[in-house]
Amino acid sequence: MRIGIKVSTRRFVLLDTDEIYFLESDDHDTWVRTARKTRLRSVKSLAQLEKALKPHGFVRVHKSYLVNLDRVREVRLRTGDDNDWELKLDPPVNSVLPVGRAHLAALKRSLGI
Repeated sequence: MRIGIKVSTRRFVLLDTDEIYFLESDDHDTWVRTARKTRLRSVKSLAQLEKALKPHGFVRVHKSYLVNLDRVREVRLRTGDDNDWELKLDPPVNSVLPVGRAHLAALKRSLGI
């Protein structure tokens, strides 16, 4: 499935949803991370993109992150606290993303764990 990421008022970048690893909210910007070296800045908010991408296997894992579950390699505890988890993504991105406590139960349900 392809989705248009609006990067300016006059430009959309078309991406296959499986190309997207995660989306990150940074202050008032939303960044789309793919396997490419550069990130795309979307003019839409993370909440708006979450609505469009949720049917395609994307889950909010933190107030600042929306992740493609097909790109998650590992779910692991960060510390000794049973509620402090993180996700490791597939190569070549290899990013490690925090899982917010408010989003942990939904993530576990989505992954069947």
